[in-house]
Amino acid sequence: MKLHKYMFASLSFCSLVLGSCQNNDIDDEHHYDNKVFVTSQQVRDDLLIKETISEATRSISYRLADPLDREVNISFDAAPQLTAAYNLAFNDNAQVLAADYYEIPVKSVTIKAGDISSDDVVVNFKNTNQLDKSRRYVLPVTITDADIEVLDSKRTAYFIFKGAALINVVANIEKMYFPIYWDTDVHSVNVVTVEALVRSNDWVAGRDNALSTVFGVEGEFLVRIGDADRPRDQLQCVAPGGNFPAPNAVASLPVKEWVHIAIVYDATTRERIYYKDGVKVYSDNAASRAVNLSSNGCYIGKAYDDTRWLPGDISEVRIWNIQRSAEEIAKNPYEVDPHSPGLIAYWKFNEGTGSDIKDHTGNGNDISAVGGTPTWVNVELPQIK
Repeated sequence: MKLHKYMFASLSFCSLVLGSCQNNDIDDEHHYDNKVFVTSQQVRDDLLIKETISEATRSISYRLADPLDREVNISFDAAPQLTAAYNLAFNDNAQVLAADYYEIPVKSVTIKAGDISSDDVVVNFKNTNQLDKSRRYVLPVTITDADIEVLDSKRTAYFIFKGAALINVVANIEKMYFPIYWDTDVHSVNVVTVEALVRSNDWVAGRDNALSTVFGVEGEFLVRIGDADRPRDQLQCVAPGGNFPAPNAVASLPVKEWVHIAIVYDATTRERIYYKDGVKVYSDNAASRAVNLSSNGCYIGKAYDDTRWLPGDISEVRIWNIQRSAEEIAKNPYEVDPHSPGLIAYWKFNEGTGSDIKDHTGNGNDISAVGGTPTWVNVELPQIK
């Protein structure tokens, strides 16, 4: 009998503990005690140290769990003393951002009676192009005072500055395409080099069509991936002299990895070359005539019909009217001088918002998405160690 009592008592204690744990898992907004807390992302690491960026603005949002019948006053301020705690909690090695590089114009806010939040707290950053790109910096901004209890786990926001990579944002262009209405004369081009950075989670899944399009004109000159006669993750180029490379003649493109592809077509030397990540993987001497990039519609992400879209991300699309050498292609996968000789169109796909893509050469070959708006994806290319 005593054993049964002990077992009952143990089970009751376990139930009490489990119930307590479950209560702790309830969203912070539903604590029994009404508290104020920061609702914006706790760690903001999208601030870049870059020569061309000297200023930035970020904000902190916050709220109450439930409205009150009185005003609530809250004060915020920078908290450099929390840098060590941040580094320990997030396994970082950042140094505190000095006061010369930021200002918080308004440090006190009021939540009106019956509301749960008011205007965000704004943090302005300045002269950040003077920071050392080899270092990481953190600015903790915290609730310093409030006439209501503060939820400690969501009291502070951390703003991180880090050295900018060459590419920090790219476009996912699934199920859309970009018509190219050329301002440049491309109706008879003897030499073409096409370069692009692409990444796909899967070249096959979720596709009814066996083709994915990068750039070009159907039936004339077209860089695409897959077909009925080859693996759906193998690159091919449609060009005078026949499609190349032949089925299964080259390795497939990777998934979930960035790959730099480059196609050279030169009617003056008859060379047709395919470079993958700066390495020549195929060549022949079948080029026979100039190509017309303005006939029958030239696109990024489309050929023949709308089902041949590119299933993934794209960046650094460049069109040249010269033959780029193997050394040049291998050396500059992430960035080139937009005023380089022979560069007739340069779409970086790094706008970060909207559907319009700029031609950085200044030649006026800007493009706009049809069928949707790109999903802008933050990246770090090449990855900063």
